Amino acid sequence: MAGRKDNPMNFYDAVILAAGKGTRMKSRLPKVLHKIAGTEMLKIILTTAENAGISTLVTVVPENHEQFVTSVGQHTQLVVQKEAKGSGHAVLQSKPILSKSDNIVVLNGDVPLIKSSTLSKMMLKHSESGATVTLLTSRLVSNEGMGRIVRSNDGQISSIIEDKEATPDLRKINEVNAGIYCFRAAWLWKALETLKISGQGEYYLTDLIALANAQGLKIESIESIHPHEAQGVNNRVELSKIEAVQRDIIRNNLMKKGVTIVDPKATYIDLDVSIGIDTTIYPNTHIKGGTEIGHDCIIGPNSNIDSSSIGNLCKIESSSIESSEIKDRVHIGPYSHIRSGTVIEDDAYIGNYSEIKNSSIGKQTKCGHFSYIGDAKVGNQVNIGAGTITCNYDGERKNKTVIEERAFIGCDTMLVAPIHIGIGATTGAGSVVNKDVPNYSKAVGSPARVLRQKGHS
Repeated sequence: MAGRKDNPMNFYDAVILAAGKGTRMKSRLPKVLHKIAGTEMLKIILTTAENAGISTLVTVVPENHEQFVTSVGQHTQLVVQKEAKGSGHAVLQSKPILSKSDNIVVLNGDVPLIKSSTLSKMMLKHSESGATVTLLTSRLVSNEGMGRIVRSNDGQISSIIEDKEATPDLRKINEVNAGIYCFRAAWLWKALETLKISGQGEYYLTDLIALANAQGLKIESIESIHPHEAQGVNNRVELSKIEAVQRDIIRNNLMKKGVTIVDPKATYIDLDVSIGIDTTIYPNTHIKGGTEIGHDCIIGPNSNIDSSSIGNLCKIESSSIESSEIKDRVHIGPYSHIRSGTVIEDDAYIGNYSEIKNSSIGKQTKCGHFSYIGDAKVGNQVNIGAGTITCNYDGERKNKTVIEERAFIGCDTMLVAPIHIGIGATTGAGSVVNKDVPNYSKAVGSPARVLRQKGHS
């Protein structure tokens, strides 16, 4: 909650600036909603701010902001900047929500690699020093296009000069403004009202530094020690560079936690993925969408896993898995496709060139080769022969196939749904089965005739 007063310097709320047009991205999608390792830039920053202990998060968005509501609306309060009048004017739009805040952290929505530890360090410096303004600077990123930090002879920050307004001498300064600040809120709201419009027709937040200096107020800073965390994204070239950095961080963190990645540069893992120890990831594998993978698995090469859960001791070889749940000790592939809504139970085997969609596959069931299983419930210890197809679509609706435990489905069987194959039942090779097969019975032929097997009533 904004504005808690037990110890005012210890409590922080944040404003994230995200109303810029981002024209250099050449995109219909707002710049800060472009993804880095599977997550929107803005969402990454919001998560970082939360991890740093910031209480209330307010994001300044443009007037047409429906995409923001969909992408991050549940993670932040949104306020609208109807006219593009600069960063100072943007921050002012958050005052109705944060008017009683103690301290305000200002972040830019296109600087996605800022670390929560750096924010925490900056806030601690701000609290302990009693500064009116504390800001993050960097000498580790290019100064091209960046605001320059101007210091007095005693080393104190006196102002920030934007690149387009800097003299040739000022452009030589290599310490730049990262666009991340802490402000004493009571001073900030009053100071924003006094800003003068620039020659570019904007109210610059950076002008507050010179104002605080002129008023004799304390200005503090910390300097970034991490490459790239002060790097902004203005176009798709810079987006790709930041993406590469983020993916390196993800892979390195996983390897430090006990995951083997055979060729890191040829492996693509999203930010929200978790992988257990002693799992090995082979090259040209893509893991995304919040996927969770257990321990001692072998994933890849050439596998794609999206929004799925993979248990322990599984092997996924050259296959695709989408929005599915794979239990323990399951072997899939090579060249199989597990589609949305599928659950595969322990110790099942899915071989090569099989497609499974919206189905449950029981424990120890085998589906070895060239099969399509759609909208089916398959029991434990079932054998599905090569070329088996569940004919689930009748032209109007998807129909269900149920195969009970220990059934044996012969090669090239067509199961015309809706259909029920009983416990221990068998279908002959090449059969077209269009009616239910009772427990322990056999269906053969096209169309299939049902034969009662001896020894079972």
